[in-house]
Order: sequence, then structure tokens, then C-alpha cells
Amino acid sequence: MNILVVNYRDRMHPAAGGAEKHLHRIFSQIVEAGHKVVLFTTAFAGCKARETVDGIEVIRKGGDLLFQLTVAMNIRKLDREFNFDVVVEDLNKLPLFTPFLTKKPVVVQMHHLWRSSIFHEAAFPIAFMVWAFECIIPWFYRKQPFVVVSPSTKYELEEIGISEDRISVIYNGSDDVDPSQVVATEGVPSTPYFLWLSRVHRYKGIWTALEAFEEFAENENHPDVKLVVAGDGPLLKKIPAWLKERGLTERVELLGFVTPSKKRALLQKAVALLQTSYKEGWGLTVVEAARLGTTTIASDVPGLRDSVRNGETGLLFPVGDFHTCASEMDRLYSDDDLRTRLSAAAKSYAGEFRWDIAAEKTLDLLQDAVIERQVGGGNE
Repeated sequence: MNILVVNYRDRMHPAAGGAEKHLHRIFSQIVEAGHKVVLFTTAFAGCKARETVDGIEVIRKGGDLLFQLTVAMNIRKLDREFNFDVVVEDLNKLPLFTPFLTKKPVVVQMHHLWRSSIFHEAAFPIAFMVWAFECIIPWFYRKQPFVVVSPSTKYELEEIGISEDRISVIYNGSDDVDPSQVVATEGVPSTPYFLWLSRVHRYKGIWTALEAFEEFAENENHPDVKLVVAGDGPLLKKIPAWLKERGLTERVELLGFVTPSKKRALLQKAVALLQTSYKEGWGLTVVEAARLGTTTIASDVPGLRDSVRNGETGLLFPVGDFHTCASEMDRLYSDDDLRTRLSAAAKSYAGEFRWDIAAEKTLDLLQDAVIERQVGGGNE
């Protein structure tokens, strides 16, 4: 098959995240199975207009603001060039309305809906626009199949009016990592630490993590424990002043962007991962930590309550409740048996998720969409 994927980012984009990792892991394996995949996405400073990444032909044009228009103006040109069998809309920002732009079957990939959590991230006019666009998804995607990464997202789609029989749950995979092969790199603390690992955006809950650690650090029973913040993003530059004001500069390390090898070393040696997001589709970092034998303390929100089984593979706390988060940090740090039990169960649970299975199920769904169109109507 020839497959067109449209998404705001590819994994080379400076602002790429978990959604882009998922896209490349899935569709690179579909390429390996003998299919042609083209990704149409936005450009960024210094990028190539066209290049092959992970076997996927990436075509970049325009920016975020007018990407809906850019897709509308280019999708038929791309179809004439590549003669696609199916279009995949990776809907993780604003809808691109691809069913109205092509007669080819369309499959919609979603990680999560923003719902009210967008108001924690964006200014009101933009947040309201995103919220409003999500409300109209059922009106513009009336027959298209949806593929989501967690039962929570499936439930959210049902809540806004997408019928259950059109939604397939295909879980993210997890990378095969041999913990014995992970070698600590320079900069990994020698003292105990909790790890916060993400793009530093407001909706990722960085302030919840910092306030929880501030409360945790006041306990005289763990004076040497640190918080390590790994990841880049727009809020990172605001944190040093906050730390200085509270006397935490020596207790919190801000690493910025870290390499994959350093990320694995940080995950493996952490007391626990803190995942404090207001919204996630699944939580790739949770599974990455688990594969290395590290449990997670996470917000009890859709997605994370799927990747973390409360009291079994990790601990959940009410979203934004830094007091409870701090209490769970203290409980986990103070109880070696609890931490060992949760970490072992998390590692076992993570082993259930494989990228090759996710790619195979995704390919089956795409082929079904093509067959359905051929035998009578499909997305029309």
C-alpha cells in the first residue's frame, strides 16, 4: 500500500514529543513490511523540505498557524504524485478535516483529547478554539475509523459522540532494553533522586512536581534526596528564579534536553519517575521507566491511569494535588519493600506492550479501511 500520514510534527522537529515517537515507531515498521509511507508535516528552522527518516518519506511545508490550509492546498497534489491507498490523520492538535479533502479512505489516529486541560496550557482564546474544535469532531468525522492508544481516550471519544464500534485501542509499544547494558553517564546524580522527564510545558504539571518536591524536601529524614528535571521547553527558563526564592537550587537539577542514553540511565537509577501531567494519551515515559525497573508516581488522569495501575505498578494522586504527591513520594522513598514490589510489577506489565504488535494491528486497520472502500462506500 501507499500511505499518506498528516501530522503537525515529525520526530526531527525541535518540539516533537511522544506522539511523534509513536508515529515513527509504528510507520517505520510498516515500511519494513514493504509499504510506502509519506508523512506530510510542518517545516522548522534548518530542516530539509524532503528527506527520508526511519524509512518514511517526510515532506515538510509551512508552519503550525496555517497547517490546516497547507494540508488542504497540498493533499491532492501529493495524491497525484504518490497515488495513496489510504490517508492517516494523526489528530493531536487541531483537526485537519481530511475526509473533506480526499476521496481516499481516512483513518484517524488520536492520542488524547485536550478537553478542559487545554486551559492549563494555552491562553483563553487559543484554548477555547482547541476546545471548540474538539467538540465538532463527531460532525466532521462521521464514518471514519479511529485508533487510540488507551481505553481512556476511547471513552473520551465516546463521550463526545463517536460510536464505540468505530474506535480501536492499539497500545503503544515499549522499547526492548536490557538494564544490565545501561551504563550511567556523566551527570547522573550519585545521591537518591526523583526524576521528572518531559517537555517543560504547563500542562505537563511541572509546577505540581516542584511544589511536591518542596514539601518533600522539608522532611528531615531525606536531606540528600534530589529532584532531577530532564527536558526542554518554554517554562524551563522560569524555574531557576523559583528555586532560588525557595532555597532549592542545590536540591533540584535542571538538565534540559538529554540524550536517549542519558535518559535511560536517569530512568534506571531514579527512586521513581514523577509523571504530573494534566493530560496524557498513555504515558510513554511511564512504560520506558518500567522496562528499566522503575516505578512511577503519576496524576490520576485519563491515559496515565491506564499506564499506571494504582497500588500495583505505581501510585496515582489527584491531578494538581502536590500535597498528596509529596506524601506518596515520602511513602515510596521510605518503604523499600513497596518500591521493590511496584517496580517489579511495572516491569512485568511493560513487557506486555510491543511496537511490532502495535504496527501489525495498525496495518490491519488500514487494510480494512481500504477493503471497505473498495467493496462499497467506506468513508464517503
